[in-house]
Parts: sequence; structure tokens; C-alpha cells
Amino acid sequence: MSLNMSLYYVFTHSFSLPPEYDCPENVNVSATTRPFLGAYFLLTGIVLEILYFLCFLAILKLNLRVPVYQLMLFLSIVDMLQLSCNSIATGLFHIIGISFCKFPFPIFIYGAVAQASWMSGSVCSIFLAVERCVEINPKFPLEFIFRKRVFRFVLVAMIMLSFWSLVCVKPVLFSLQYSCWFFDPMTGKDPAFFVSTPDTISNIILIVCTSTLYLYLSYNLLFKFGYSTSIWLYKTKRQIIFQAVILCAFHAVVAGIYEFMMFFYASPSLIIISQILWGWSSGCMCIAYLSFNRTIRNSVVKMIIPKAIRIRYGLHVGFEEHLAQTEAAHTLGTGIVNAAGSAIKMGNFINFD
Repeated sequence: MSLNMSLYYVFTHSFSLPPEYDCPENVNVSATTRPFLGAYFLLTGIVLEILYFLCFLAILKLNLRVPVYQLMLFLSIVDMLQLSCNSIATGLFHIIGISFCKFPFPIFIYGAVAQASWMSGSVCSIFLAVERCVEINPKFPLEFIFRKRVFRFVLVAMIMLSFWSLVCVKPVLFSLQYSCWFFDPMTGKDPAFFVSTPDTISNIILIVCTSTLYLYLSYNLLFKFGYSTSIWLYKTKRQIIFQAVILCAFHAVVAGIYEFMMFFYASPSLIIISQILWGWSSGCMCIAYLSFNRTIRNSVVKMIIPKAIRIRYGLHVGFEEHLAQTEAAHTLGTGIVNAAGSAIKMGNFINFD
């Protein structure tokens, strides 16, 4: 049934939509608009998309032979595709007043991309959670996944899953009435007819796996590693746990709410909250990168702030610029001078980041 209600049907029937998605003549396509809600989705989407794109460029500069960086690159692509749908397009649809029955074919195509991106991102998020567990425990049972030869097959399988979910799974469709994307086109047909079993299975696996893996990660960092007087180690553990909680919470909550709405009544406020959380679940990784990943953050700073300005205001990025700034202090004789006559800068010894 899903195959005949997916892009597969469109490609094999002269680019016509499945009959289940026909809009009756009496369906309401009034030009109702929600400019304030639309402005929120549009602005947050544009900001998160720009930040994520900068992080994407920074990831491209990393050693992409390493499996974790390949996962980060893959996730950044599908997350940006999701943001273009769940935030930017959603905002425009609210402002202009567009729903499925007004432009059925473009929204059907766009919804297929959004659905495939969500399922692909879910799988990638699980593998990233496994990789974090392997980092703190090299003997983790799933460590073999990230061996060079094995990971090639994993990556190919992820790409094949993405293609399958794009072509063979029912798309989500935008409803201006509820300000959200649903599988049901809201044309008066039985909602049970549009339930997506692959999406339900994917969301359940996402909730169970990410929750279990991040609980394992947090437990090992808090108890297995024990107490440490190292400020650096304490800060690193805290950051890893914070990232785990944020990422797990966003993805698991969004998946749970969407499954609840598929089978049970949901209030209008819960529906809008679910749409907002979907946008943030797609954009939270770029916030985590810029907050906790110094390599990506420094690379982004280099891209957006010219070197002359960084030097003028002491915004050194990386060891080379830090060393150059220190040598300049020696040359100018500025700063505190120790007994050997060397300039002392507190930033050389204390990392305020």
C-alpha cells in the first residue's frame, strides 16, 4: 500500500499523484494566513540553516576518512534538508497561506524529501550515539561497525535506506489549518488509511536506541570514570553529557509526539509545539558544534571574521594565531614581564573557553 502512495507511483504514472491524494472540489483552500507564526518559522529556519551551512563547510575541512566525520557530514546534509522544510518552507506557507490542496504536487514532492531526511537522520543519529559509546569504551560490543571495511557497507546501507525512504514511503503533507506536516492530506478520507508503518517503526527504534545509548554513555562518564580533580576532564565530561541529553531529548520527544498524534487526538497547541521541536531537532546539532566543538567553531570563526580583525581584537583561532599573537607581545614589550624578560599572557596558561 505504501508503494502505491509514494513517489514510486508518481514516477511510474506519468508524474501524477496517487488517487488517494485527490482533493475534492469542495475542499477548503481559502487564503488564510498566519504571519506571526510564519515569521517565527522562517526566521529561525534561515538562522539555523546559515549556521548549519557554515558548520557543514567546516566539516568538509576535517579528515573525512574518519567514520565519525562521515556521519557528521551525512547528518548535516539531511538536517539542512529538514530545516528547509520544517522551518523555512513552513514559514513561507504560513505567511502566503498555502496548504496541500492549493499546490498538491510540489508539497507532495517536498514532503517526500522531508520524510526521507527525517528517517535518514534518525539512523545517522543512532550511529553517532554508538560512536560516542565506542569513544569512551573501546570494547563496546558494536565497536566493529566503525572498522574501515565494515563502515563502508554501513555508509552504503544508509544511502540505500535514504533512497528507499524517499521513493517508497508515504510523504508528509503540510496542513495550514493545523500548522504542521501530517501523512493525512486532510481531504476527508479515513486518517487510518494514511498511517505510515515504516515511519512508526523508525521512530520507535530511534526512541529506544538513542535513549539506551545515551543513558549508557552518561552512566559511564558519571560513575565508571569516577571523580577527577582535573578541571579539563570535568568540563569535557559535562559537555558530552549535556550534548547527549539535548540531542536525545529533541529527537526522542519529536518522534514520540508524532507517533502519539498519528493514533490519538492532539490539541492544537501540542501540534504547534511538535512542529517547533521538529525544527529545533534538525538545527540543534549546529548549536552543539558551535558551543562544544572547538575545531568546528574555530573554523567557522575563520570563515566569517577576517584575519585582520581577529588580530586587532585578539581573537586568536588555533595554535598558529595564538603563537603569532604571543610573539607580537614579545616584540612590542607589552604585557607582564617575568624574571627572564619574557612577556606573560594569562591566556597562555588559563583557557577561558
